[in-house]
Amino acid sequence: MPLSIDLRKRVMTAVDHGMRITNIAKSFQISRKTIYHWLNLRKTNGNVEPKSGYQKGHSHKILDWEKFREFARVNGHLTSSKMAIEWEKITSIRVSESVIQRALKKIGYTSKKKLLGTPKPTQISAKNF
Repeated sequence: MPLSIDLRKRVMTAVDHGMRITNIAKSFQISRKTIYHWLNLRKTNGNVEPKSGYQKGHSHKILDWEKFREFARVNGHLTSSKMAIEWEKITSIRVSESVIQRALKKIGYTSKKKLLGTPKPTQISAKNF
């Protein structure tokens, strides 16, 4: 979480009044590197406000979750790679298998479980004969 704008402005005021960076860092309990970063930010942007408005998280390919829930209900029998192909046909948005898997997990679907087959018959050892 970024430090408050009020703290940033007080640090810049102290720098402008000629206080040494090392002393400022000790009094405000921040690193010198942070102060130098804020000075550079003020020099390039004109202010010391933190960045805002950037995307958080991975690129979001699936935006309509109700549509995806219905898609998952109808196509639940398919593998995730085949679901990705079908999703592209429906929405014209190419997604990978991992995107489908994350989305299925997000809406509460679990992976298909491996069904237990018949147990293998035990082999009789040649020593017993």
